[in-house]
Amino acid sequence: MKRILFAVIGLLALFTIIRAYAQEEERENRYILHPGILEFDTAEGGVRLAFGFLEGSEEEGPGRTWNLFPMRLSLRAGKQSFLIAMNGLSFLSPAGLRIGRPITIRGVKRGDVVSIGGDVTVEGTVEGDVWTLGANINLLSGSTVAGDAVALGGTVEAERRSKIGGNKQSLPNIKIPFLSLLSSEHSAATFRFVIEILGVCLFLLVLFLFVHFGRDHLSGLGGLLSSRWKGSILYLVLAVLIIPVLVALLIVSVVGILMIPFISVLLIFLAYIGYVAMAVRLGLWIRKSSPDVGPAKAYTTGLLGLLVLKGPVLLGILFTLLTADFFQGIGRFLSAIGTIVVVAATLYGLGGVLQYLRVQARGS
Repeated sequence: MKRILFAVIGLLALFTIIRAYAQEEERENRYILHPGILEFDTAEGGVRLAFGFLEGSEEEGPGRTWNLFPMRLSLRAGKQSFLIAMNGLSFLSPAGLRIGRPITIRGVKRGDVVSIGGDVTVEGTVEGDVWTLGANINLLSGSTVAGDAVALGGTVEAERRSKIGGNKQSLPNIKIPFLSLLSSEHSAATFRFVIEILGVCLFLLVLFLFVHFGRDHLSGLGGLLSSRWKGSILYLVLAVLIIPVLVALLIVSVVGILMIPFISVLLIFLAYIGYVAMAVRLGLWIRKSSPDVGPAKAYTTGLLGLLVLKGPVLLGILFTLLTADFFQGIGRFLSAIGTIVVVAATLYGLGGVLQYLRVQARGS
């Protein structure tokens, strides 16, 4: 069964890679790997969203630029069409992504600027792309955008003496569904609450699969997290020391660079498994039960542990929706505490998973 599942996943990945190569514009000295493509096409227009693992391009000069987890958005409305390329994870840098609030760029901003529902005003220099969803882009005199300036559902207005190194694109007639929810005063908190709820749904799915198909491994991992906590911390420290060295060695060759995204996905997967196991272990500790429990009790125990881990974050987001400064302060404090607890549980769970894999390898 496992071989069939891996074969299906491999065929799907190969099919999407072939489609990505066939539909991408021909460019010299370029490499991009897309594991998935989402596409809608009608006679009036179409949207194509491609999620990539790795992208490499030969820039002007001797160096090669590599981007992890790029994203490409192709839009077509009538005779107008253009392509938006997210340069790796640069949009996660400070002031790079804003939801429902205006952005003013002063000085030099390195990386891309993305705004959802809030106007972007550039007074300085942006060393990347600027694009908005349902908002306008205003380039004041003397400002510079090194990349593209793209406004979906808005306009791009550039004063004299402003410079745009790439393309200037705007589709003001595009209507983006539910954008009004992201443009409200509490849009950031609302958006984060929705993301947290989706995370809870993912947790429930993974916990269900874990309980019904790997309960023995869940019990073994839970017991290891409780009895061998020193080993879990040691394996986590070793991973922190070894992984950067391994990545540095892989970057030396192109073949090694291809392995980096898959190693990243594997680490994220193992960390999430550790997070689920920590939630179950915490629930067992609260209920004072042994790791060897039945499916129903294991599931409810995991829900109890999730409530303890994610409860402060969800409660903090709800407090930030209130107008009083006192409640917003409490909400920010609870969110910070909850985030620290979740990160600590995930890291400790990752160390436990690595130790458990080592124990299983020795046993076999």
